Amino acid sequence: MSIQSPSIRGVNSRPVAGRTTRVTTAAVAAVALAMSVPSVAAAQSAGQSSLDPGSLAPSVAPGSLFGAPSLSIAASTQIGAPIPLTAMLGSLAAVGSTEFDRPGGSSGTGATPVAGRDPSITDSTVRDIAPLWPASTADVDRRAEVWTVTSASMQREVRVEVYRAPAGVDAPNMYFLDGVGSESPSGWSGGMGWGDPEIRNRHVNVIAPTGGPSSMWADWAEDDPILGRNKWETFLTQELPGLLKVGLDGVSEPLPHNGSWGVLGVSMGASSALHLANTFDMFGAAAGVSGAYSTTDELGYQYARLTVAARGGDATNMWGPRGSQLWQDHDTVADPSGLAGKSVYLSAATGLVGSSELGRFGSNEMVLLDGHILEKGSYESTRALEAALASVSGVDLKTTYIPTGIHNWPVFVPQMLPGTDHILAGLKPATRNGKQTSGAVGERAGGSSASSASPGGSLGSSGSAGGTGSLGSSGS
Repeated sequence: MSIQSPSIRGVNSRPVAGRTTRVTTAAVAAVALAMSVPSVAAAQSAGQSSLDPGSLAPSVAPGSLFGAPSLSIAASTQIGAPIPLTAMLGSLAAVGSTEFDRPGGSSGTGATPVAGRDPSITDSTVRDIAPLWPASTADVDRRAEVWTVTSASMQREVRVEVYRAPAGVDAPNMYFLDGVGSESPSGWSGGMGWGDPEIRNRHVNVIAPTGGPSSMWADWAEDDPILGRNKWETFLTQELPGLLKVGLDGVSEPLPHNGSWGVLGVSMGASSALHLANTFDMFGAAAGVSGAYSTTDELGYQYARLTVAARGGDATNMWGPRGSQLWQDHDTVADPSGLAGKSVYLSAATGLVGSSELGRFGSNEMVLLDGHILEKGSYESTRALEAALASVSGVDLKTTYIPTGIHNWPVFVPQMLPGTDHILAGLKPATRNGKQTSGAVGERAGGSSASSASPGGSLGSSGSAGGTGSLGSSGS
């Protein structure tokens, strides 16, 4: 995915005590830095902290951000004790300035509507199953499929990527929920997980739905003019599981499943993954990478609202007015009791900009700023959920906090394997079924066998998902 550098826009003028307040994220970021960052000299003389030496030697020439070099931004974010974003947003709310756009995020202007409803679709069925990488000659790639299914609740076709476990086992199923763009192909096929040979050899079926941009993978109260009809919770918990059990006669066998379910998500998908596991008993484990898990505090509300707005949607169509029962029902931090007895993996970076971030994104100030703000918020929200889970019995919680990194693929990708492994540790292990193939349509075409389960599976040749994933724009 290419890195874009859109301009910052002022949005949402609101009358406050007889005046109009126009807020930009640039202004919010400037306030945040001004409130949270003492001077370098003051911080060092006070002995509060030290700079990351690596941030002083970027591998690319630093650009400028509102007149300040990127190097200065990188250095300043690593000094002192920054004021939490939640507190900053609360201060802005006090003067009525709580609506603003993300830097580096899409405002949705001119957005193309998502597929509309098809009144002829009244049942949830499997229409087609095809190899995900038909040109690949690697046996391991033949276990990856594209399922085209219909959703009765959304009255539309949905593309679902299915990555079967190695041949010979009935394995747990694990949903992978993408971020705000809900790419097609999914982030998983782009290298988030399937590009890692270790994950390819795990005994797990990974199911990645696509086509849910800015949806929060949720059931919406109303159809949206841009984002269409969203009933993703219904689809994921009531419709798709039954379809995976059926397969498509004469084309591809049902998914070899042992009955156990987990869910892993990144960014927008992380928030949804924890909500699903907290709400539905079918999920025995969940992992969230760089997510925001409250929907009612200032930080969580802004994350959800900005996620929907990023592709032109209206969050009021999602869960009604702010503070409604639906907003409260999706707040995992406020009530995480549904995670009792389950395995939970959480990870986030601090949002600090170091040498690695400058080396990758040093010439793209919008990506640095957007990624810094989003990941800092994810870090705070992850800490809040960790604290809330302390009072929930039987949670097998594992957390990973990364000292530097912004909201982008280099932070997300390394968490796929430990997140997957922690989920599998909390689910029933795979059981042998005696079959020589995984039942994939690609195996029928290519004649592969149980050799696809051998250790050190290939990253694939032409058409496969080798590598560690493209560096997408932040806010996934």
